[in-house]
Amino acid sequence: MNQNELEAEIRKVSRDSTLDPRRKAYLIQNLMTSRWIAAQQKSPQTSAVEGSNEEDIHGCSPSFRDPEKQEFGCEHYKRNCKLRAACCGKLYTCRFCHDKVGDHSMDRKATTEMMCMSCLKIQPVGPVCMTPSCGQLSMAKYYCSICKFFDDERTVYHCPFCNLCRVGKGLGDDFFHCMVCNCCLSKKLVDHKCREKGLEINCPICCDFLFTSSESVRALPCGHFMHSACFQAYACSHYICPICSKSMGDMAVYFGMLDALLASEQLPEEYRNRCQDILCNDCDKKGTAAFHWMYHKCGYCGSYNTRVIKVESANTFCSTSNV
Repeated sequence: MNQNELEAEIRKVSRDSTLDPRRKAYLIQNLMTSRWIAAQQKSPQTSAVEGSNEEDIHGCSPSFRDPEKQEFGCEHYKRNCKLRAACCGKLYTCRFCHDKVGDHSMDRKATTEMMCMSCLKIQPVGPVCMTPSCGQLSMAKYYCSICKFFDDERTVYHCPFCNLCRVGKGLGDDFFHCMVCNCCLSKKLVDHKCREKGLEINCPICCDFLFTSSESVRALPCGHFMHSACFQAYACSHYICPICSKSMGDMAVYFGMLDALLASEQLPEEYRNRCQDILCNDCDKKGTAAFHWMYHKCGYCGSYNTRVIKVESANTFCSTSNV
């Protein structure tokens, strides 16, 4: 079980309302210590990695992104080499392949050795194969000596502020680095609302860590972020930010439709004089609104993105003016 799967299992147990608190705490504790227990149960291995022959090292064989075209790589990347993980000494085409089958995560930046999949020779990590028979074969079109990252298909750049490789043409071309949010953003988001370390959180929809994600990110007017794909799916049925509850866009047309709906409705007589104290999620102001089961309009900004905080008793004079 890799780190992402472990976190998903812990969240699943935490959200299970059928478990009593003691049972839930017991299961979470076991999950959190499972990787340590598994490591202790493994038979101790001598430094298999240092004194062994290349043929004995796990993964000492080529892998293919496209077997028909004989293109080296894996399901994640096209490249001509495998990385030797510093943590376990095994060979994997990328860190995702390592984490998928391992019980620990691979630190790609700690990599010092690679294996050329053409000649199967292990050598210091670098942009080309140093074996004479390969004739300076390039491992990929893009190589970063800091991240130890190879990519043969996409346009990639290294951000010195994020200290990460990101998909794009580079800073100043299609991306810029916001020093307040401490992340790279598309130049389309140059007028975004800054939040300190705004992307160093999980996406509120899919829970993947945004800072290291390779997926495109959407900035909301409130300053929070989520994946663009997650936003498109979420916005089909919601219009408020899942973190702060502010509206995610211009809702004037929708709120106008609610105005027309409420104008055409007539409440039963016993509810007509009732009021409700409300808090507007958009302007953060308190006010009063006429009683309704679902919709309550803010008298300050006209938003229906409100919540009821108090219901007045019957026969109380209701004024929609705000206090």
